[in-house]
Amino acid sequence: MKVAKNKLILLWCIFLVLFVIFYIKPKDLGKPYEAYFKILNEELKKNGPGKPIVLLDLDRLDENLRILKQNLTPPLHYRIVVKSLPSLELLRYIVRSTGSNRLMVFHSGDIVMLLEDPEFKNFDILLGKPMPVNALKEIYIKTKKSDFQKIHWLVDSYERLNEYLRFSKKENLKLSLNLEIDIGLHRGGFPEPSSVLFSLELIRNESKYLEFSGFMGYEPHVASVPVIFGDKAEAIQNSLKNSLKTYSNFIKYSKENFPDLFRKEIIQNGGGSKTYRFYQKFGTEVVNDVSVGSALVKPTDFDVVSLEEHSPAVFIAAPILKRIEGTNIPFLESFSFLFPLWDPNQELTYFTYGGGFSAKKESPSGLQDNSLFGTSTNQGILNGSFQTGLYPNDFVFFRPTQSEKVMAELGEIYLIRKGKLSGKWKTFVN
Repeated sequence: MKVAKNKLILLWCIFLVLFVIFYIKPKDLGKPYEAYFKILNEELKKNGPGKPIVLLDLDRLDENLRILKQNLTPPLHYRIVVKSLPSLELLRYIVRSTGSNRLMVFHSGDIVMLLEDPEFKNFDILLGKPMPVNALKEIYIKTKKSDFQKIHWLVDSYERLNEYLRFSKKENLKLSLNLEIDIGLHRGGFPEPSSVLFSLELIRNESKYLEFSGFMGYEPHVASVPVIFGDKAEAIQNSLKNSLKTYSNFIKYSKENFPDLFRKEIIQNGGGSKTYRFYQKFGTEVVNDVSVGSALVKPTDFDVVSLEEHSPAVFIAAPILKRIEGTNIPFLESFSFLFPLWDPNQELTYFTYGGGFSAKKESPSGLQDNSLFGTSTNQGILNGSFQTGLYPNDFVFFRPTQSEKVMAELGEIYLIRKGKLSGKWKTFVN
């Protein structure tokens, strides 16, 4: 009786172990190309340059622009975020589509480049971050005095304002200044309405050298508002309303104390890709100038509920150089046959031309990095099951996590129109 009982316990233990193994054993995640990427793969194999490239789908970009224009109408003005769209040709394309002549610029080299370009030199340029005063000096040396003075420089503190004033007096300039205010992000800027008073007073008293152009309040944090119950989009809207209330208090308090600085229309800049579409609904009384960049190409960092209407338009494509069956790890050759037995997603090893991209694997599905082998920017390594079905000269498609760095790092953007290559644009490097 005791022996039978022990056998039963043993059988249950074996069953439990097998169940656990079955439960935790990796499933085959591999799938072949989706139809969209199958078409792109054939096009790149036939007409591509045979190297890693950034792809921009112009049809998807056009649709994203249509959605943008639908959600940003007067009295709101659209300001193009240059860092997120790092190509002069791309900027021109967006300008033609939207009619905007407003730019937000984050890098000193971009300012110089834009002021040298006949098409952009007369655009309204607002800085997206406060520059060290030495950056102003460097830009001033490389540009014409008349062009330099057209820029709205961003000021985040009374101390920086005084640095700019000393520079302005030394060079006998008049600087247009926009004040960065904290409306909830807590990344710096003037923290509450009363904190701007000394700065506004200094601007008024030094009107020969300084001019007040408005406020900039950035609120990307609202898209990350925690939600336990309820609708995420509604939570974002409520969070944005709170930020706009703070913004409104800055404007009201400043107007009450310095009404003379508000006799002309000022820039009341806000927004961002994750929140821009809500301003038309309830933000026009506070904000009149909305900055958007990444929403037009939608990298993975912008996969949020507020951008569900937008489509990913930018990808990286890297060709397969080698296909090897199994996963054979240096110094572990004797055990490497076990890897695909345990994990079917290691049945194949692919080496790609280039790697280490700031991007997530998009197609085919089920490809994974190999942590034991390591990362290489020269020949990347990916594992996948037989279901991925790739061979040398096929392409792996990635979605960038962000647009500003990734779109520029390969030097050019290859354009796709209706699944066919249709030219390329150069990018600029900051």
